[in-house]
Amino acid sequence: MSMWTDLFGAEVRHATAAGVPTRVAALGSGDPILLLHGRGGHLETFARTLPALAAAGRRAIAFDLLGHGLTGRSPSGSYTVEDLTGHALATMDALGVDAVDLVGQSLGGWVAALAAVRAPARVRRLVLIEPAGLQPEAERLADPVVRTAYERGGRAYAEATPDAVRTRLAGLLADPAGVDPELVRVRAELYRPDAARRVHRLVRAADNGPSLLTPQRLRALTQPVLFVRGEHGHTPAAVVGAAVSAVPRARLLTVPEAKQWPHYERPDLVNASLIDFLSKEDHA
Repeated sequence: MSMWTDLFGAEVRHATAAGVPTRVAALGSGDPILLLHGRGGHLETFARTLPALAAAGRRAIAFDLLGHGLTGRSPSGSYTVEDLTGHALATMDALGVDAVDLVGQSLGGWVAALAAVRAPARVRRLVLIEPAGLQPEAERLADPVVRTAYERGGRAYAEATPDAVRTRLAGLLADPAGVDPELVRVRAELYRPDAARRVHRLVRAADNGPSLLTPQRLRALTQPVLFVRGEHGHTPAAVVGAAVSAVPRARLLTVPEAKQWPHYERPDLVNASLIDFLSKEDHA
C-alpha cells in the first residue's frame, strides 16, 4: 500500500494562518480532530491515522507545523515551541474551528499541551503521543542512547540524502526495517532545500526551557488526556509516569513493540485506542 492510497480522498490545500501559508490535509466529516506531527516532520506521518479517524465518523485534519513540510516560514524567524503553538491556534482560526480534540506526537504533543493550557476552551480532549517537553534538553541528552539518536538524526539536516533520512526515521522505530521507502523519498525532498534544513536546525536550537511541561504546567490541564508511550520510547517510564500523575484527568497507554512512533508502528492498536478515548463524553 502507498501513503497516497491511505490518504485517498483527502482534501489537501493551503490555509493562511496568521499570514503563513499552511499546508493542511483533511479527511472525513464530523467533529474535528487536529493532528500535530513531531520535530522535522510533516503531515504524512499521520497517513496511517487519518483514515481510521475519518472512518470512525470524524473530520481528521493534519497540518505541517510552522516552517515544516510545505508550510511557510516564521515571519519573525523564531521557532520556539511557543511560536509553533501560536501558529497552531492560528491554524484553527484559519480553518474556522472553534474547539477540537488535539492529537500531538513528540514536538507536536508539546505544542498540543501548551495550546490546551493557553486556550482551554478550544481543546476538548488531548492525546499526547511520546510528547517532547517533559525533560530539560541537557537531561534528555545525558542519556547516551538518546544523544546517539539525536546526532544521527541531525545528519539529515546537514545533508538530505536518502540514507541520512532513512537513518533518522529508523531511529524512531523499534524495528528499523519498518521504515517506509516512500516516506523516505517524501521527506528527503522536503529536506532538500537549504532553507528547509536551516529551519529544522533553528527548531532544534530554540530555547524552550521556559516552556517545559513541568508538573505545575501539566496540572493546569483541565481536559481528559491520554498519554501514549512506546514500550521502547526514549523518555524514561518514570518521567512519563510522573507526567501522567500530574494531570488531573489522565490515563496512560503503553504500546508494545513500538518506540517514538507508536501510531505508525502499531496503527491498528493505537487507532482503536484513540477512537475509544475520543468517543467518550466523560473521563472522570
